[in-house]
Amino acid sequence: MKIIKELSRIELGATVMREVLAECDIHGQTAHREIAGKVNCCHCNEEKRVRDNEERLKTDRSIMRALMIVKMKNKGVSANMGRFSEWRYDSLKGDDQRAKITQLQQYSKAIDGHSRNIVILGPTGTGKTMLANAIAVNHYLVKEQALASEFKSYNQQDFYDHTCELITSFDIGAQARGHWGNYQVSEYDYLQELAANELLIIDDLGAGDGHEKDRARIAQIIALRYNRAPTVITTNMDIKGLREFLGDRAWDRLQQNLLVMHCDWGSYRTQTSDIQIAGAAR
Repeated sequence: MKIIKELSRIELGATVMREVLAECDIHGQTAHREIAGKVNCCHCNEEKRVRDNEERLKTDRSIMRALMIVKMKNKGVSANMGRFSEWRYDSLKGDDQRAKITQLQQYSKAIDGHSRNIVILGPTGTGKTMLANAIAVNHYLVKEQALASEFKSYNQQDFYDHTCELITSFDIGAQARGHWGNYQVSEYDYLQELAANELLIIDDLGAGDGHEKDRARIAQIIALRYNRAPTVITTNMDIKGLREFLGDRAWDRLQQNLLVMHCDWGSYRTQTSDIQIAGAAR
């Protein structure tokens, strides 16, 4: 490489660092840095730094996506099934369904501590859990977009820890009872951790959780999340039954900022089922 002239020089003991004007095969005559006799184009160095950083970010984002998928699975959220884009609209209730589901989609894209609580009501099989899962998936995807433009995956391992959990009311009771006698993580600690999620989805409220202690536990969770974070509930009960189940105090807290959605259509599960009779041609 031909050095045209020296622009500056720094000597640190036996080490000499120079900025020189030299000919680059790509950038022509431009500034180069020479350190210990090795000359590199400043523009080439910067382009390499940008490429390396882009590759590192690409790798880190892949690592974070894998971490998110694992966290979703551990928190009861299906990343592969149960998205808004997969919903099959009822031919008779399509317009009504579309209006309601569009509202849920909009909700799921901007969830924060001031977002409404949601109660999704409807008979068995009408798609309540799928809709709740779709809300959860969107919230994770929005959270993923909140990653800083510059980050390193190794110091972001707890990024998704309290994003969202989808859990049945029955399983809350089972998990809580599993902590009885646990001096490291008590039932109270478990409920505090559950309540700390940015979004908590309690699925199938009223199914196998009718004991007074179960109802008190759900009321406690609602109290812990009151004015802090939104809660989504799916249930087969109507509003009157839900209020009686929760009790006046928990219901009053829940309904202060509440959206109620009625799944008043036929069985979504039947509509999307794929039943094959053994031995019959498909």
